[in-house]
Amino acid sequence: MDDVRICRAERDDLPELLALLAAVDLPPEGVEEYLDGFMVAWDAEGRLVGAVGLERHGSVGLLRSAAVSPGAQGSGLGLRLTSELLAAARADGVEEVVLLTTTAQDFFGRKFGFEVSGRDAYEGALACSPEWNLPRCSSAVLMRLRLTAG
Repeated sequence: MDDVRICRAERDDLPELLALLAAVDLPPEGVEEYLDGFMVAWDAEGRLVGAVGLERHGSVGLLRSAAVSPGAQGSGLGLRLTSELLAAARADGVEEVVLLTTTAQDFFGRKFGFEVSGRDAYEGALACSPEWNLPRCSSAVLMRLRLTAG
């Protein structure tokens, strides 16, 4: 997928972004509110083939909605999107990124160094997050990654 262009999401991208999330069974709640924290990937034909988002909550970011279209899965696009999102988060002063996953614990741990952690430490910081409060996310594994030393 060398011919893929990755950029920050824009308002006009929302319908296609929501369709991609639906296609890979990820929740749409909160996407519109946090659209400015999303990176999207477009193929050479102008199709949205990937996305990943970050909900900013003070110094903590909640990585969410990491999605690659079925036809582009296995191409390394998820790795590229996540790498760009984490670099942008670091540049924007985010100190720590957390995520909730039921299927990608190995990917985020192996590729980026995320570590499993307890939810209790983040209840306050993420109480306003639409995704954090979804029933389907309550049993997901929480993983964390410090972006700053200390």
